[in-house]
Amino acid sequence: MPKGVQPTAEQISEVKSRFLAKLASEPPAVAFHPNDLARINDNDIWISQLLEAYNLDVEKTITRLWENCEWRQSFGANEINESNVNQEYLHDGEIYVHNQDNEGKPLLIVNISKHSKSKNQDDLIRLVVYWVERIQRQNYLQKITLFMDMTGSGLGNLDIDFIKRIIQLFETKYPNAPNYILVHELPFLLNAAFKVVKNFMPAEALEILRVTTKKDINEYVSKDNCLKIWGGTDEYSYKFTPN
Repeated sequence: MPKGVQPTAEQISEVKSRFLAKLASEPPAVAFHPNDLARINDNDIWISQLLEAYNLDVEKTITRLWENCEWRQSFGANEINESNVNQEYLHDGEIYVHNQDNEGKPLLIVNISKHSKSKNQDDLIRLVVYWVERIQRQNYLQKITLFMDMTGSGLGNLDIDFIKRIIQLFETKYPNAPNYILVHELPFLLNAAFKVVKNFMPAEALEILRVTTKKDINEYVSKDNCLKIWGGTDEYSYKFTPN
């Protein structure tokens, strides 16, 4: 998640060669997906991003890369699409992608005002994975900005366990993905609860966390890319569009 650390060619090569050596000598019980192996074999982008996310720690990168491949295979990350996610959640506008931040990274928007604890968390997390995968297929391994839209939300919408699962998903499965984590228009009543959320966020996530209001959102998202409810000019209303 941190910005600014650049791996060397030697570090990238070491991760790749040691990972492939382990794959040859200790193959997993269930073979890794060909798409994920192609990511490793065909270019250096994924490994480079993971090294960056793990502060150039080669050992940790190798371990997490292996774990990531295992998870992606068991979760079916390469097969996820609009036909095999919860259709109600896909269309209700709680989680979707629209516009981009000032660095050109897509906004993955979580509209907390539409959240309810009665929703199935596994299905919601699967929907988050769907959108991340969709973005990264359209633009190879594109980084994203997670936009937690708190506008109009209240205590009834706050689900600390759900937010924790989103943060953990990015920390462990997509550490290379976040550009920023923006928490927009945090209501005063939720300040105390948000402090609890920050306590379980890793240091790397805290580095890219920004709490914004209508007054300063344009430091990260331009007025044209901000919805009207955020203080921008975009009159967009979510409607799912198939890939």
